[in-house]
Amino acid sequence: MRPIHLAATLLVPLVLIAQDVKHPLLSSHDRIDGPLGGEYTVEDMQVFADGKVVYVEERTKTLGVKAERSTFEATINSDEMQHLARLLDSAEIRSLPKKVASKTRPIDFFWQKSLQINRSDKTQEIQIENFYPFLNEHHPVYPTALIELECSLQDIKSEAAKRPRPNAEEDWCGAIRAKVAPVKAECHEDAAQPKIVAGEGWGQVRLGAPLKAVVGFLGDGQAGHGYSDTYFKDYVAKGVQVSFENASNSVHAIFFYNRQQGSEELGVFCGQTDKGINWQSSAEEVKKAYGQPTADYSSGPGGAWERLVFAGIDFRFENGKLVRIGIPGN
Repeated sequence: MRPIHLAATLLVPLVLIAQDVKHPLLSSHDRIDGPLGGEYTVEDMQVFADGKVVYVEERTKTLGVKAERSTFEATINSDEMQHLARLLDSAEIRSLPKKVASKTRPIDFFWQKSLQINRSDKTQEIQIENFYPFLNEHHPVYPTALIELECSLQDIKSEAAKRPRPNAEEDWCGAIRAKVAPVKAECHEDAAQPKIVAGEGWGQVRLGAPLKAVVGFLGDGQAGHGYSDTYFKDYVAKGVQVSFENASNSVHAIFFYNRQQGSEELGVFCGQTDKGINWQSSAEEVKKAYGQPTADYSSGPGGAWERLVFAGIDFRFENGKLVRIGIPGN
């Protein structure tokens, strides 16, 4: 039975749940026994709405030897915080039963996991019996969103504990992510369709445009998350998400999607930027078109995601694939 390498990368956002940062939006508890006799690990982690992470681990490798206990604190960046929030709010995570039955018969490796997600309307509790996510390397046994959530949590733990990323042989998350087949969309671009313009927007969906103009161009949309100063509307079929200012009902930011992890419920946006960047473009092609980025965020060397920021526009990549284009607000 293979041992688990408890690694991770910083992640998650404030798009989701609890308004009170004193209470965690997510609590995760793991108890892992084995694969060697007397070896065990206990991990408790809390992620708060302001990005704060408190991670406590207790581990031993020898029977009869006192376990080592360590406590770590870290802060998640907003981009990864948003990724986490979308995962937690995805239909796959919301629909998980309170108890996920064992998918295997363990012999010398036992992983019991529990999650508590504090939503604005309710608290969701999930217990996973004999968790063995490695099964997804061969077949889709657990929901994709659950595996991605676990990989994200492991990324956070590794960053908090300042542990190096796993090597290729140990990186089961990377192996599973690489095997997830991309969803192909049937995009039929119209030459007359407007292009995404940095610092402006897309057609009638422009920064500062009134809600009425957006509705006239895209329709009513689906209500998304709401905050003290902004609220979101999702245009699922078109792969577009727009945030509006609460005070003025005008456009604050615009996002275009291509199956970003945690946002698979949104369709694929069929279009490109005015500089010819589309979903097939590489990070180098983006830099060639827009110049030197003002910021370059990633999950670390060889990480699974990267966000390139330019004046009035940003691009998010996952495993080298462009998955989101954003026109950020001021």
